[in-house]
Amino acid sequence: MQTGSWVTIGHASLLVGMLALFTYGVRSDQSPAYGLALLLSALLVLLHRQLREKTEVLKVLELKQRRLETKAWYFEAVITNSGNIIFTTDTDHRILKFNRGSEQTFGSSQSEVVGKEVQSLFAHPEEVDELLRKVEATGSAEAAEIKVKSPQEGNEVWLSVSVKRMLKREEEVIGEVFNCSNVTNRRHLERQLQEKNEQLLRLSMTDALTGLFNVRHLNAELGRLMKAQKRFPDRPLTIVLIDIDHFKEYNDTKGHQAGDQLLVTLGHIFNAELRSDMDTAYRYGGDEFVLVLPDTTAEGGQAICERILTLYRKHALKPTSLSIGISQYDPNLESQDDALKEFIRQADKAMYSVKESGGDDILTYVPKIPVK
Repeated sequence: MQTGSWVTIGHASLLVGMLALFTYGVRSDQSPAYGLALLLSALLVLLHRQLREKTEVLKVLELKQRRLETKAWYFEAVITNSGNIIFTTDTDHRILKFNRGSEQTFGSSQSEVVGKEVQSLFAHPEEVDELLRKVEATGSAEAAEIKVKSPQEGNEVWLSVSVKRMLKREEEVIGEVFNCSNVTNRRHLERQLQEKNEQLLRLSMTDALTGLFNVRHLNAELGRLMKAQKRFPDRPLTIVLIDIDHFKEYNDTKGHQAGDQLLVTLGHIFNAELRSDMDTAYRYGGDEFVLVLPDTTAEGGQAICERILTLYRKHALKPTSLSIGISQYDPNLESQDDALKEFIRQADKAMYSVKESGGDDILTYVPKIPVK
């Protein structure tokens, strides 16, 4: 019943009371009727007061209801028009609400997605399944990055996703609330930063001209291999030192650009003949190079160097040639530092022996066995 109806009843009650007093009169000889009239009047006044009180209560309740409706509308409008990505699901994980931020991010309108399983929004549904299992167990879950199933090929979108259980006041579960943030730009910047760091790392350990590793990385790699030798002393390790014969003469007659191109060509030959997943090549100095061959004996190194020398000869870069020295690591020396120095010294000694003999050859260092 509306407030106005209660007010009308109250006014009518007062009117009836007044009519009763008028009808029965106020003379003393009509005291029974007079008393009855007064009683009715009193009851009607009391009823009027109660009705007035109820009217005030109803006014307050109506005001509260309007405020609640306004508040509900306000929050509905905030969520709907928010740029944040917010959507809700029912207990079967099917989409109920899909705000404008969600529509812009996923490229679908609310009418297109309502009733669909929430997993269908993402590129990898199993990741959302895992989130929902955590929500069921603990009430909430988060994922740093989940890829959106984008309608445009090549347009990757990544979201940071927070999911919470949605409850009624009586703690009844009615679904989930998804609150997401678009982390695509951040992920893109992180990827760019990682690529830049990798590029700087490559620059710090490679020779700018040939693209081969530099001396700095050679020392680091040999240190790593020495530690591996302590654990696996039976695994062979071979090193090769290569020097270009008559390189200065070639530079002086052909020019520095031709000399640089010769170095680049030799780097290409190394890359063609070495095992990309195991062997490494280094520019040791101006026209000196080092090859490190893990799990390779001196004989295996000899075979690799013969292929390198054959390819170099085919380029006919006269008057240059290659002097190549090979050494196999000896793990039996007591000091690892001494073993490393001896390892390099032996290859260097073999290389200079070739050079003194005219170059264009390969020599493997053979340790002298002391005569007893």
